[in-house]
Amino acid sequence: MEQVNNTLSRIHPLMAAAAVSVIAVSVAGTAAITGLLPSSKADNSLAAAPQALAAPAAPQALAAQPAPTAQQLADAQMLVAKYSPQAVQPAPEPVYQKPVVKKVVHRAPQHTRVAQQAPSYRAQPAQQASGPNYVGIGTGAIIGGLIGNQIGGGNGKKIATVAGVIGGGMLGNEIANRNK
Repeated sequence: MEQVNNTLSRIHPLMAAAAVSVIAVSVAGTAAITGLLPSSKADNSLAAAPQALAAPAAPQALAAQPAPTAQQLADAQMLVAKYSPQAVQPAPEPVYQKPVVKKVVHRAPQHTRVAQQAPSYRAQPAQQASGPNYVGIGTGAIIGGLIGNQIGGGNGKKIATVAGVIGGGMLGNEIANRNK
């Protein structure tokens, strides 16, 4: 009898989990950018005022209370107008103006000798220490591993996947550090 070798090509469960997590983060980011997710910059004092004004009163309490005065009605209308969704707008962001920096050049007098002049120092911009950015490394490694896994077959596929993980991690770290 002839044996049939049926080997199914399956994706590793960790690679599937990584792909699903990348898709979930991408969907969440897209939803946040497009405004489908609520903003975390809410002001609870504004949210409570319309609910307090719109709360229904018991009929017995309405019958026992005196009729509101014209001032009370005007105050209530002002609060409703103030806290309505159309009236609530975010405050404009403050405008930052960069201070003007003037360059000052100090020169030594002409009659002094060159050997006696003090060394001139130039102000160097402060270098920011670029440490490892773990989010960039992880994201780059996952994407690089997925791309490397598409190349070759057998041991070559394994080598390409490992090279993709390493190269993607390095590239992801570099991109994350440049975007600081």
